Amino acid sequence: MMKSKLLLAACLAGGVSVAGAAEDASGGGLGVRVGTSGIGAEYALALGSHFDLRAGYYFGSFSQGVTEDGIDYDGDFRFNAGAVMLDYRPFAGGFRISAGGYTGAPEIKLVAEGDNEQFDVGNRQYTADGRLDGDIDLGGAAPYVGIGWGGRPSGTGFGFSFDVGVMFTSSPGISLTATGNACDSTVVACNPNGLAGFDVNDPNDPRAQAFQSELEQERQNLEDDAKDYKYWPVVNLGVHYRF
Repeated sequence: MMKSKLLLAACLAGGVSVAGAAEDASGGGLGVRVGTSGIGAEYALALGSHFDLRAGYYFGSFSQGVTEDGIDYDGDFRFNAGAVMLDYRPFAGGFRISAGGYTGAPEIKLVAEGDNEQFDVGNRQYTADGRLDGDIDLGGAAPYVGIGWGGRPSGTGFGFSFDVGVMFTSSPGISLTATGNACDSTVVACNPNGLAGFDVNDPNDPRAQAFQSELEQERQNLEDDAKDYKYWPVVNLGVHYRF
């Protein structure tokens, strides 16, 4: 569901990596790619007719609306990592099997804002004039495996590349905070800025304390929903030049 939207948004909005690979016994290449691992540039060095070594840097960001546990968020996906890949070309041609890793996983930030809007937080419903801020931490270094096609069996010049694979990140760590005013509208409609409203971060208000308990439950729900991010899909299109 969300992964399909993610792939489409990233391929349109811009992730790039460089596909430069030589298929004969010597030489190297430079290139750029765009996809779900960010915008990047790579250098590839041929290690014989069957192996290439690639190293690059990936960066950039894109925004995509996502729904987690019934709450609509504006998602911000950011990339900032180096990568090293070893390509194996079993037929000494364009097809390759790749393994390696990224120095950092994508960073994900979620924001849901409401102006007298209703949110299901934990097991209660609140009407809020404020926002929820979430961070999804996927850890540091992330291994990668995938397959691809690209490059020239021989000669020099430009070529195109395509790769698809999986980045294996850490189990998501979630933080979720709230700001603004809210009121409990589980049973009866209310105005967060009226008598029934309260500051969600007021430590002396029992209603705010109850809200914070529900917010912690919501954080746990979000953590369960975010487990799919542990297997980050990587789809990259690239152009490169071999010399």
